[in-house]
Amino acid sequence: MGIKRLLLGLLLLLVAAVAALLFVFFERYSEEVDRGWGAEAWRNPYLAAEQFLAAAGLRVRRADNISVLAEISPQDTLFVASSTQVYNPQRARELLDWVGRGGHAIVIAHASGFDGAERDWLLEQLEVTLDEGREAFNFEHPFRQLLGEDADQYRGKSASEMLREHNRKLREGKGTDKGAEEASDEEPVPPRNPDVDPEDLVTLVADDGSDYQLHFDASQLLHHPALSDEDEAADVPVFWAKIWRGDTGVPFIQFERGEGLITLLADGGLWRSERIGHFDHAYLLQLLASDGEFVFLTQPRFDSLLVLARRYGSEFFLAGALALLAWLLLRARRFGPLAAEPEAARRSLLEHISACGHYYWRADKCERLLTEQRRQLLRRLGGDNAGTAVRRQLCTRLSSQTGLSESDIAACLWGDPPRSEEAFTESMRKLQQIEAAL
Repeated sequence: MGIKRLLLGLLLLLVAAVAALLFVFFERYSEEVDRGWGAEAWRNPYLAAEQFLAAAGLRVRRADNISVLAEISPQDTLFVASSTQVYNPQRARELLDWVGRGGHAIVIAHASGFDGAERDWLLEQLEVTLDEGREAFNFEHPFRQLLGEDADQYRGKSASEMLREHNRKLREGKGTDKGAEEASDEEPVPPRNPDVDPEDLVTLVADDGSDYQLHFDASQLLHHPALSDEDEAADVPVFWAKIWRGDTGVPFIQFERGEGLITLLADGGLWRSERIGHFDHAYLLQLLASDGEFVFLTQPRFDSLLVLARRYGSEFFLAGALALLAWLLLRARRFGPLAAEPEAARRSLLEHISACGHYYWRADKCERLLTEQRRQLLRRLGGDNAGTAVRRQLCTRLSSQTGLSESDIAACLWGDPPRSEEAFTESMRKLQQIEAAL
């Protein structure tokens, strides 16, 4: 017992020493890792805009078809992510009639195909065309001001990866700025707005007199006859914004239709999740939203087949395994001993007759068969209740007709039943000969 207690005490001391070392040298720290967008953000590119409007106190919902016009009131705001969703002239008239009753529609103009075969019914109603701009839309690297000339080396990486790599280089003494080397231990805050030439920004004035800036995609611009000559257009826009003074195309234009307002934009990504936080894009969305419900008529992104397989693969294989287990249990279930496999080949007529005869013999039914056969013959011969003289005459007559002896005929018709299979078979054969002779 002494040795066991000593070993137990040593074990407890060892555990206490390990626990003490763990508490002395253990250091807890937390690290935030940017894992990118979630599945809902990938499916809905306007998720950030929806959450922003909901935080501002507006009721927000999504729709799948332009037929939602029959459900919303003129006090609501309808955002159409692509003008091609107004897919026929009737839908275009319904949208303009809804705007005329006081509704506000925000429509992103969609560029037609290369052959120009795709018609845009809403833009045709408003006499608006969408043409190429002066230059392609291109954002500079968002961390160019921070990373300097090394910004191009980090393309394709997330913000957290770029900053960690930049800080590591600074700690190793490879940074070019001495001031940045002193602040390398702290992760710098990335700028909110991308590095854009101020001439490419559009500055507008709000109702309260404050200025706000927007950065539109200039690769596609809206053109209307009233922008150059107001007398040539039936519907004159009430407001538009230009990027360059010498260009007739605009990225933003508004029309009054009856009591409502329709806003056309050439830039479809202004309020997407990756750009709504730049400059004052979110503020413009709040200004355009009315007091009613804000309805997003968007074209959400759908998950690829590989993503769906990863998401629901476990459920699929689990359901298949359960189905296989249920099938095995069903096939393995039985009651009583295993039955013999039935013979596939059918037996002949003689085998069938032989089997039936053996069955009747074992069941003591042969005597009944013989008695019934005798009764039928005696009824036909008229000798069922005949005396000795009449029986002798019948035996003589039947003997001459069948060739059987008189004693055999008397034994078949009035004798005792046979006691063996051979005697029974012989008696039945003789009765059949007598019946055939009648």
